[in-house]
Amino acid sequence: MPPVIDAHAHFLPEKIVAALRARAEAPDIRAEPGGGESFGIYRTRMPYGRAYDDLDARLARMEALGVDREVLSLPGLFGIDSRPADQALPLVRAFNDGVADLVRRHPDRFSGIAALPLADPGAAAEEYRRARGLGLSGMILPGDAFVCVAAAERMRPLFDLAAGIGGLVFVHPGPLPDAAAGAVDAPAPHSDSIVHRRVTVDIQNRMTEVMVTLALTDFLAPYPSVPVQVANLGGTLPFVIERMDHVYALRHPDAPVPSRSLRPLYVDAASLGPRAIALAAEVYGADRVLFGSDSPVFDDARCLDAVREARLSAAERGQVAGGNAERMLAAAG
Repeated sequence: MPPVIDAHAHFLPEKIVAALRARAEAPDIRAEPGGGESFGIYRTRMPYGRAYDDLDARLARMEALGVDREVLSLPGLFGIDSRPADQALPLVRAFNDGVADLVRRHPDRFSGIAALPLADPGAAAEEYRRARGLGLSGMILPGDAFVCVAAAERMRPLFDLAAGIGGLVFVHPGPLPDAAAGAVDAPAPHSDSIVHRRVTVDIQNRMTEVMVTLALTDFLAPYPSVPVQVANLGGTLPFVIERMDHVYALRHPDAPVPSRSLRPLYVDAASLGPRAIALAAEVYGADRVLFGSDSPVFDDARCLDAVREARLSAAERGQVAGGNAERMLAAAG
């Protein structure tokens, strides 16, 4: 049986938790007057609980769900890697050091993805070299960096570096440093449910733009050896790809339709349901879809159930549950 691998999971090691608690402004962790703690992230504050940092509880949860391995990362929506470099560098180093320590202590249960100080390209490259030396499996980059090819060019040196020293590139929703400046503490009215609906649509639309850049242009052509993972099933692309094909058939009849020219990226199913997973497997190929939970932000049990309930063959379900992630991590080196 192939393993069950959660390719999109988040964890905060002790070193970065201490650093965030010591900060006076977001991104930070602070006590709330009514009890408990909150986490200041990009654009909002959210409740903070031990699910983010309790290693024993995480291992017990994995055991209970039958998850063999988690690939741990620090997402861009936390607003940490997009802060000014003098703030971001010590925080991402604390995360990378802590996750590398988890990987060393539990090599059969965890892999780690490096966070980088995105505001300083030179420091980002230096930190990635250091992270690879620590045994981390790749880097996480913000989705906003890939909403068009011109924006993606800013990230090309990091792809060049990954091609040279190995590792995968995980593209996760998140802002660029210039967009994040001053926005981390902006309030969001969580009591208004329509906000959550609009945010969900906005994030998925952004990830669709990411897929247009990475899967439907030549940007990745120089990097055939670099595995690329895009979060959230690549946004709404599986739903709109037939419309793209229709447009091409009418306006570019001599060109291959988009559904026949997709570059072979990996997409993870974090927070999506069984119908979306089945459609993504049909569009991208079942060998390109990964189980991911976005835990603890989302419910890992529900996400794993979505894989099990998707209309896939037994062989395809095994690929999505862990076989594809195992192959991706092996290619990352």
